[in-house]
Amino acid sequence: MTLMHGFIQEGLFYDDVNFPRGFRKSGDFNISESEMLTDIGRRLSALESGRSTPQNETEEAFVEMCQFQTQAQTRVEMLWQKYKKLTTYRPFHSLNGSAKVHRVELAMEEEEEEEIVVEEELDGTLIIDDE
Repeated sequence: MTLMHGFIQEGLFYDDVNFPRGFRKSGDFNISESEMLTDIGRRLSALESGRSTPQNETEEAFVEMCQFQTQAQTRVEMLWQKYKKLTTYRPFHSLNGSAKVHRVELAMEEEEEEEIVVEEELDGTLIIDDE
């Protein structure tokens, strides 16, 4: 049983969904944070989800912080809160709005109305062109 920062090391942790190029290359974590997350992230995830039970006081404090969403006290807890913030909150911005769509519909209706062209020949006769 190997301990790292008070947590049992279970194996390397990767999040290919949110960080497909890795924690280090994402630009969100510095080198020490990315190494710490890779080393003990699997254990932190298991403790938070309840798949594992805490084995020492450090892990118990971490589980309590996750359950009651209290302020982080240690570097590991702050790192995990940062990771959770980056993976759970994704703002959605739409470039389409109802006003813009409405203007496009009006423009299409105007184009349809302008298809009938009335031309006058030099001799005074009218020619109506329906396209």
